[in-house]
Amino acid sequence: MKTLIVVPCFNEATRLATRKFEEFLSINPKINFCFVDDGSSDGTCDVLKSMAMGHPNQIEVMTRKMNSGKAEAVREGILRALRRDYQYIGYWDADLATPLEEIPLFIKVMDEFKHVEIVMGSRVKLLGLDV
Repeated sequence: MKTLIVVPCFNEATRLATRKFEEFLSINPKINFCFVDDGSSDGTCDVLKSMAMGHPNQIEVMTRKMNSGKAEAVREGILRALRRDYQYIGYWDADLATPLEEIPLFIKVMDEFKHVEIVMGSRVKLLGLDV
């Protein structure tokens, strides 16, 4: 079974770390991404389609004509994923504030603890640390 990660994108053409996504996919063949271009006006869709051409079995691109916000882009991506046969579905921010290398750790928790239905990460400001 595979994992699908939804990545909402809005005007990310110059910021999207395409190399990091592509390197991650090359060593994680059971992880797929659904990039949702949320009405970008800067060429984000072209960048995403180019990445998808290099990884046609692991990347799909959804294009929204109008910007409706991150939550709606995530919702639409997850609704699409639910119609498919994925074991795990999640979402990740396009800016990679959380490194992609954390995804397998989330999957490991889900695999090891069968009673767990949701795994999520959060950046929490702890005394003496910068977030």
